[in-house]
Amino acid sequence: MPLKLHELTKDEEFKAVCDVEHEAYSHPFNGVWEITTGSSPEDCCARQLAWHNADPNSHWLYVTDDETGQVIGGAQWIVHRTNPYVVEQPVKTAYWLPEGPMREIGNQLYSGLSAHRPKYMSKPHLLLSYCFVHSAHRNRGTARLLLKWGTDKADELGLEAFVESTDMARAVYEKSGFYVIDELSMDATTADEDDEDFGKVRKWLGCPIHGWVMKRDAPETRQKVN
Repeated sequence: MPLKLHELTKDEEFKAVCDVEHEAYSHPFNGVWEITTGSSPEDCCARQLAWHNADPNSHWLYVTDDETGQVIGGAQWIVHRTNPYVVEQPVKTAYWLPEGPMREIGNQLYSGLSAHRPKYMSKPHLLLSYCFVHSAHRNRGTARLLLKWGTDKADELGLEAFVESTDMARAVYEKSGFYVIDELSMDATTADEDDEDFGKVRKWLGCPIHGWVMKRDAPETRQKVN
C-alpha cells in the first residue's frame, strides 16, 4: 500500500498525529515521553500544538496510508537558519506536571537531554525533535519518508542535522546518514535517599535512560570526505 507524506498546515490535522504518537511511544515504553504526556493525551496534544504554533522554525510532518487515509507516523523538524544559542536559552522544565517526584525527575531528565545542545548545535542546523511510527505499520518505509524531508532540507540549506536517538532507533537514523557523536545517560537524583515515591517514579520511568546524540554532516563536509 503506497504511503503519502504531508506537512501539517491546519491545527485540526494534529490530533490524529498525536494519537499515533502516543501509541508509538508506548510500544516500547519511553520514559521521556511519559514525562511529556503529562495529565492526559489531550493536554499533551494541545501543548505540543501550542509549542509548534509559537515557533516559526517548527515543521510537523506526517505520513498516511494512501489506501485508508490513516495517519501512521509523524515527525517534527526544527529548522534553525541561524544559531539559536547566540543568546542563552531558558532551561526546559516539566511545568505541566504537578509538584512532586514526577516533576522533579522530569526537570532533571529534560536538563540531561538538552545539556549537550549548545556544545554541538551552536550554529545553523536542523534538529529532529520527534519521529515515530505506529507499531502496526513499522518496516514499511514510513520513517524513511519522514527523515528524507529533513535531510533534503538540510542539504538544500547546506546545514548539519542532529537527533537524540533511543537505542532502538539508532540503526534507522544511521541509514539516513546520521552517526553517533556522543552518548546520553539521563537520570535523576534526590538528596533524600529515603524518598520511596521518588525511587518508584524513577524506576517506573526506566532511569537511567540511555540514548545517543547523532549528527548528519552538511553536504560540503560529506563531499570532502568522499
